[in-house]
Amino acid sequence: MVNLLLTVGGSDSSGGAGIQADIKTFAALGFHGASAVTAVTAQNTRGVAEVYTLPPGAVAAQMEAVVEDSAISAAKTGMLSTADVVYEVSLFFEGEGIPLVVDPVMEAEAGGRLLDSSALSLLRGRLIPLARVITPNIFEAEAITGIEVSDERSALEAGYAILDLGAEAAVVTGGHLQGDDLLVTPEAHFVVKGRREAGGNHGVGCTYSAALTAFLARGWSLEKAAAAAKSFAASSVKRSMDVGRGPSPVNPLGEALEGAERFTVLMEVERGVDILLQEPAVLRLIPEVGSNLGMAISTARGPEDVAAVEGRLVRAGSRVKACGSVRFGASGHVARILLSAMTFDPEVRAGMNIRFGDDVLGVIRVLGLSSSHFSREDEPEASKTMSWGTEEAMRIYISAVRSAAGSSRTAAPLPEVIWDRGGWGKEPMVRLLGTSAEEVAQVAVEIARNLPPRREPIN
Repeated sequence: MVNLLLTVGGSDSSGGAGIQADIKTFAALGFHGASAVTAVTAQNTRGVAEVYTLPPGAVAAQMEAVVEDSAISAAKTGMLSTADVVYEVSLFFEGEGIPLVVDPVMEAEAGGRLLDSSALSLLRGRLIPLARVITPNIFEAEAITGIEVSDERSALEAGYAILDLGAEAAVVTGGHLQGDDLLVTPEAHFVVKGRREAGGNHGVGCTYSAALTAFLARGWSLEKAAAAAKSFAASSVKRSMDVGRGPSPVNPLGEALEGAERFTVLMEVERGVDILLQEPAVLRLIPEVGSNLGMAISTARGPEDVAAVEGRLVRAGSRVKACGSVRFGASGHVARILLSAMTFDPEVRAGMNIRFGDDVLGVIRVLGLSSSHFSREDEPEASKTMSWGTEEAMRIYISAVRSAAGSSRTAAPLPEVIWDRGGWGKEPMVRLLGTSAEEVAQVAVEIARNLPPRREPIN
């Protein structure tokens, strides 16, 4: 497989759509992306201000330079702007035989015309017949076919009308309907199920068609590639980045980066656990209910994004034992602490619970660790103790720091330790917080090593 894909389209100055979205998508799916810029747009998340179309010869020169140097697995087109550019691009692909995905971009998601009306007939007559697959949304399908698309039946009718223009297949994307896409081929049609994800959608169409191009380049069937591309686009919406005042740009690299971060967090927690297990003194910090060490990914939304020890860390004779492996979702207790702490400071992503005791608090004071506490007696009904308690301790600490500074605007760091004296049926507990699992584990070891010797019982 040749790992080179070509995108022919417009440049989005905001970086959310166009060739920028395509290149990011290609990279996320393991391909090198080459590009031929058809137009430079001055745009942001709120709309397109200006469009500067390149001369057709400049577009042709870019495409020819790429194919002269390397074979291309597949290509896609996006914004083509004018009839002259559509003609030049069509002429190029007529002679190359490169599998082509046509995304008939006509308007920007945030507003702004990206295809001249005079170019539409050339798109229909010259470029669409070259397409392995074309990916119009319902408005683009209506413009190409003249068929009003409002449901699955009319989308199917439009899909077959596009096939009549010469395309091998069409995907009428359903982001403006109920979220399902309709894949239409001469032999059959398939509904590609989906759902609307919460998040920004600036660049989602480009991302979808680029992902479809990549999956087809892998040799996948149209049905499998269309489903995978839809899932990839949804993931990119879910991980969109809030960078402007309009619809947020999708994040094609989000899933890949999150996967890498998850691996890093797992390794971090495992190293932290090793630090704890190698220090015999840590045995004295393990509470009756057991202890746990956890760490969240930077974009954590729930317990499934927090890695901890399955089954906790427990006393086993004269040593500490990990009851299970490190995995995500292993501890709701630690997860609630960290998710609450991260609402105050996203960098505080690691934590560990240890035994409460005056001796432990004394060492914490000697080591100069900042601390705060809460009382379970003040806990509102129907609240989760670890969520509420963490937030309450944070508020108390921040208020105290700002009061001491004499300003409500003082940037207050978070406490490194949160403790409570327990309650009816609830064991008192100390919780250590930090930016990494290794950091928290090292703090726990230092506390354990500085505990005063146990007093031997008098016979």
